[in-house]
Amino acid sequence: MEAIGPIIVIAIVFFILLFVSIFIIEEGVRRGMRKARAEERAEIADMEASEEEHADD
Repeated sequence: MEAIGPIIVIAIVFFILLFVSIFIIEEGVRRGMRKARAEERAEIADMEASEEEHADD
């Protein structure tokens, strides 16, 4: 029965680390998605600008 205490503590620490790592990964994915969207918007704006330049010719 004395071995149950450390096992519970280890399990609690494990789950805390698990949730923290999931949160960190999720934040990284969100930042990556935001960056990808911003790059996509920049590409679209560049394409539209180049189309307008060709339309002026």
